[in-house]
Amino acid sequence: MRRLTVATVVVAAIVASGALRAQQPPAAAAPDAAAPAPPAAARGPRFAPPIKSPEIGEDRQVTFRLRAPNAKEVAVLLGGKTVPMQKNDEGVWSGTVGPLDPNYYTYSLVVDGTSINDPANRQVQTSFGSFQSMFVVSGPDPWFPTPGIPRGALARHAWRSGVAGDDRDFFVYTPPGYDPRRARPYPVLYLLHGLGDDAERWMNGGAANVMMDNLIAQGKAVPMVVVTTLGYGVNNGPAGAMAAENITGYTKILLGEVMPAVERSYHVSRNRDETAIAGLSMGGAETVYTALNHLDRFAWIASFSGAFVMWPRLVHPAAPPPLDAAVLEKVFPTLDATASSRIRMLWITCGTADSLVGVNRQFKDWLRTKGIQFTEEEAPDVGHVWPYWRKNFSELATKVFQGSTARR
Repeated sequence: MRRLTVATVVVAAIVASGALRAQQPPAAAAPDAAAPAPPAAARGPRFAPPIKSPEIGEDRQVTFRLRAPNAKEVAVLLGGKTVPMQKNDEGVWSGTVGPLDPNYYTYSLVVDGTSINDPANRQVQTSFGSFQSMFVVSGPDPWFPTPGIPRGALARHAWRSGVAGDDRDFFVYTPPGYDPRRARPYPVLYLLHGLGDDAERWMNGGAANVMMDNLIAQGKAVPMVVVTTLGYGVNNGPAGAMAAENITGYTKILLGEVMPAVERSYHVSRNRDETAIAGLSMGGAETVYTALNHLDRFAWIASFSGAFVMWPRLVHPAAPPPLDAAVLEKVFPTLDATASSRIRMLWITCGTADSLVGVNRQFKDWLRTKGIQFTEEEAPDVGHVWPYWRKNFSELATKVFQGSTARR
């Protein structure tokens, strides 16, 4: 008997099957019918069209929107005022305010009594441990973005602080065209925030990077590196701000951790004549304390509305005395008239409506008795507010490093 291979059997079966089908009568044609709809899963998920919020018109009217079809009541909370929103047939709530003056604004949406950030807006203003939705109504001042100009870069650096025993960060602004191999290193400015804020605050609500871009483009500021640091020398943030270790710890962190890290990673000068430090409120107190006790590191110093009420705790933490000459002698034990020749700038600003104006005046009076030269400004009827500090920084940026070798 001849042996059949498997292939032969399979081919024979296919042929036989075809012959059998050929002998069968054709099947009756099916009646015309609409093609069945694909299952819902095959059509993919349905997405609602995106909404724009906030939308800022050329007339400076600002419209907010929120898709919340099941909500019963929605409003915008802006500047202490509540603006009701109306719902359309698609479940989108909207409300319009304005016209608004040019400024940086923060706001919340209140949905059935619960306050939330705007889910359609990625622009936020940060503070320690939180953030809030923000928008900008632009204007001519240097802290508003200018279209079409070169922009610098902003980088976040995270590290573990051995002094504070916590994880923290600092932010570094490098100017447009930053060249890590240029002949001269860049001058560097360390910029401190106030109580309640965080390391990023000067770069969002403070707009320091925007101001640097504008002023460098206009030739009014020297291209420089700006570093914003977390201003708490303790690991519990604002809760520990009034402890003496908050200021002393910050100084140790800046000098021993942040500055070495910046100098390793960026092409910045280590020359004191090309190193500046500035801060607002709590950061102003830390700035002056750090710089005047370490004039070997800083030649340019600026305090905006400095919270010098914090200094007496450095002398008597348990029962701080009033700020007076005896306290200041202990806070700045080595400061004398010879320091003036080493200081390129000591600028002290404060508004007359600020509760801190009194301690600022006391400190300036004491500096005069020590023969220390400084520049001062008291803004009439100005309180403890961000618009003033943005103005301070924009002016500082046009003054710092001017006349130094930094322009070469």
